[in-house]
Amino acid sequence: MLRTTPRTAALTAGGVLLVTVTAGTASAVGWGSITVSYDGKPRATAYGDFRNDRHINAKNKVMSKDLAADGNTVYTTGNWYFENGAEVHQLNTPEHNHTYYVTHYLKHPLEATAKSVRGGTRACVQLGWPVPDTCSAQPLPSFDY
Repeated sequence: MLRTTPRTAALTAGGVLLVTVTAGTASAVGWGSITVSYDGKPRATAYGDFRNDRHINAKNKVMSKDLAADGNTVYTTGNWYFENGAEVHQLNTPEHNHTYYVTHYLKHPLEATAKSVRGGTRACVQLGWPVPDTCSAQPLPSFDY
């Protein structure tokens, strides 16, 4: 196994945090903290990291919690964007309304025809009809493989 010193680069573009891990690193890239608000009130927050899981999966560790404790549930979405233009894949964590951090793992197999992947995560709150779910901005950490 190739071992290198973990190197990362961060760039903010249009309010989206882009973080890259170079090939051969085993480190996870933390994507910071995201918060979603509705009607002027913070409703949900999440933080976590994105990693190359044994050169098999792109794995996202997500910790989320309900900030409002108003009966509405919160969840996170995970998206995978492969540099070869492969289909964007999305998974959602189960909904919850816990006021403490709940940990979930979202993962997707690495595409054999790609060399890099970005992982997008959004914190969301499910509001009652007719209000659509509201979600946060999406950090986009990435790694080469």
